[in-house]
Amino acid sequence: MKKFIIIVVLILTANAFGQKKTENSQAISEQDTIIKVVQVIKYKGGKKPAYFLNGELVNQSISNFLDPNKIESVKVEKGDIDINNTKYSGKITIETKKDYKPNLISLNELRKRYTTVQENAVIYQIDNEIIDADYDKYVIDKNYILKITINKLENPNLTVIKVISKSEENIKKSNEIIIRGDSIR
Repeated sequence: MKKFIIIVVLILTANAFGQKKTENSQAISEQDTIIKVVQVIKYKGGKKPAYFLNGELVNQSISNFLDPNKIESVKVEKGDIDINNTKYSGKITIETKKDYKPNLISLNELRKRYTTVQENAVIYQIDNEIIDADYDKYVIDKNYILKITINKLENPNLTVIKVISKSEENIKKSNEIIIRGDSIR
């Protein structure tokens, strides 16, 4: 009887706390006739923390494009702070290693300095992520750039500037040799 009660309790517990499929979370297969559409909505609300890189106030974008191997320490301070009449929800201080000096550049400055692309209709993509930010304030470390690719589209008249970082994965991909074509005879 004791074993029976334990088994019933386990089954009831698994049923109560287990995950159940809802009608919207069906498995996807090749035979699906309905196209799944996902709309990405970025959270824009709330205050964000202030970012300091080696004691200098920088845009939060630096956290996305800084070589992690060159970071000595990261310190997070909670609590509201006010810097130059701007309220932040905290403070993140990033210190790089002594022998490393980041070379920060905004995306628009990068475009002006390293490409011939004019300012009209430009979209930036960094490591497969489209940047939805102010291109004058979004900064990256020039030392961490592996490659810049420019793709001019005709319809619509648009230019995509893709910046690839020197992450281990990207370096490994760039060193791969891909052989294309028919079989060797």
